[in-house]
Amino acid sequence: MVNYRPLGKTEIEVSEIGFGTWTLTSGKWGAFPPGKAVELLQYAYSQGIVYFDTSAVQAGGIGETLLASAFKDKRDLVVISTKVGYTAEGGKRDFSPDHLRRAVDASLARLESSYIDVLQLHHPDLAAVGNEAMWQALEDLKAEGKIRYYGLAFGPGPTGLEEGRVAMRKRDIGCIQVYYNILEEEPSRKFFPVALEINQGMVIRAPHAGGALEADPGEAARFPEDEDLRVKGPDFVARAKKQAENLRWIYEGRGMTLPQAALKFILSEETVASVIPNIYRPEHVDTYGAVSDFEPYSQVDLGEIAEQFRKGFGVA
Repeated sequence: MVNYRPLGKTEIEVSEIGFGTWTLTSGKWGAFPPGKAVELLQYAYSQGIVYFDTSAVQAGGIGETLLASAFKDKRDLVVISTKVGYTAEGGKRDFSPDHLRRAVDASLARLESSYIDVLQLHHPDLAAVGNEAMWQALEDLKAEGKIRYYGLAFGPGPTGLEEGRVAMRKRDIGCIQVYYNILEEEPSRKFFPVALEINQGMVIRAPHAGGALEADPGEAARFPEDEDLRVKGPDFVARAKKQAENLRWIYEGRGMTLPQAALKFILSEETVASVIPNIYRPEHVDTYGAVSDFEPYSQVDLGEIAEQFRKGFGVA
């Protein structure tokens, strides 16, 4: 059964396995008619997953409408985060108070809800992070009850690293979502010490390195790595396959598969509230949900993983 964790210093508890709607709305993982998508979301909920992550602009906000269809009769039993900041999918960013307020109202309409649990600013830049009017708008939206908390979403890559760490210390951030996995720990690992210092909740996406750590790593060059909808190049996939061979010790003899071990590694971080693997089949719900049942890695194990990461897991 899926375990639950506090989302940092907020009053929210989330399932340690989350569900991102990008797999259902992008078309990259196959076609999901609304009925089929809602059925999978509801199955995930029946198996203990209560944290769902979506976006206001991804596929025109369809993820939000799917969540409304799946959970409007049990809205207070699920935790929904959505993202704002882009004016259109792949378009320019706008973190002005007017745009944020319009985006929130549109998301609430699609969610058929009076509130959003966590509103995430999607890839804010230094100008946004330094904009006092933006932060005041977020506080106003909280005071009005339209959002419970606000957070930041970054990655992949170094963009946002300094912005995020500054905002974490200075603002009342509900959570930080970053791109992170056992093969690609940098630069996002630099968020963890700050999160530990201030009891910040972390949400992790791309735990399987674009499919390289999934059950069929050969699919990694075909499916996107995460919500950013890029695919891994063949050179990365070839190297990751060799590295995965040298990672057998983290799951063999422990009852886990490599995809499960990749999640357990991330959940060994005490600041991580939830990890969002790519779920697009019922068996993913079952496999990933079972991760909660396994023993966590010891500090000795984690130290060895860190050392092996430094050495590239034995691959030059």
